[in-house]
Amino acid sequence: MQMSGKVALAAITLLVCTPAAAQQVEGPPQPPAGAVASLRLPARDAAGAFATPNSGLTSAETVWHLRTALNVAALGCRGTGEAELVAAYNALLAAERQVLAVASDATTSVYRARHGAGWQARYDDAMTRLYNFWAQPAAQAAFCREADTVLRDAATVEPSDFAGFAATALPRLEAPFLALFTEVESYRAALAQWQAQRAPAVQVAALPGGSMQTAMDAAPVVAFAEQPSLQMAALQASGPASE
Repeated sequence: MQMSGKVALAAITLLVCTPAAAQQVEGPPQPPAGAVASLRLPARDAAGAFATPNSGLTSAETVWHLRTALNVAALGCRGTGEAELVAAYNALLAAERQVLAVASDATTSVYRARHGAGWQARYDDAMTRLYNFWAQPAAQAAFCREADTVLRDAATVEPSDFAGFAATALPRLEAPFLALFTEVESYRAALAQWQAQRAPAVQVAALPGGSMQTAMDAAPVVAFAEQPSLQMAALQASGPASE
């Protein structure tokens, strides 16, 4: 018994095309723009917040950390408005010179009290980590925009009010980094779910004849194996043309 040419063609199409369609899979989730998948995230504290270098600060440390953030912005933020940003930072240093000097002395006093004779090394290490925190590339665009706004706001702050201003300005500058960390966490959770859902697809099974096949391909092959007559008919239909 032979199949017509149209039926044979349909059978061949079924054999060739169905497995390819079945193998189409959605790609894995991607990290946030500008972030590397291996970005090291701060641990979360008991309240569930990220424990960053800006956590648990005294009032003086808050002022000093604000200065470091704006210093990084003045050094690293480039593009339209960079000259104005640098000028605003220099104006801040001049206007709040005494406030910043007091904050610097008070911050080093905190380290002396906490770490004794080894305070200088601990302070230097903390400041290095702090500057690196503010310089993380993936959050720079949002950070620079906020730094520009903070510097504009600071221009109208009296020295006597600067500590209070710093208490609200520092979280504003940190917000882009916290948002980045949250996005990376979400990406990693989505990636883990994607990998778990597709784990069976990488399982390899041996087929008759010694060939290998993934679980993704298994269903179509089993379906065809149960219908050998279709495959034979397709071959028979092409037979007379070659005789």
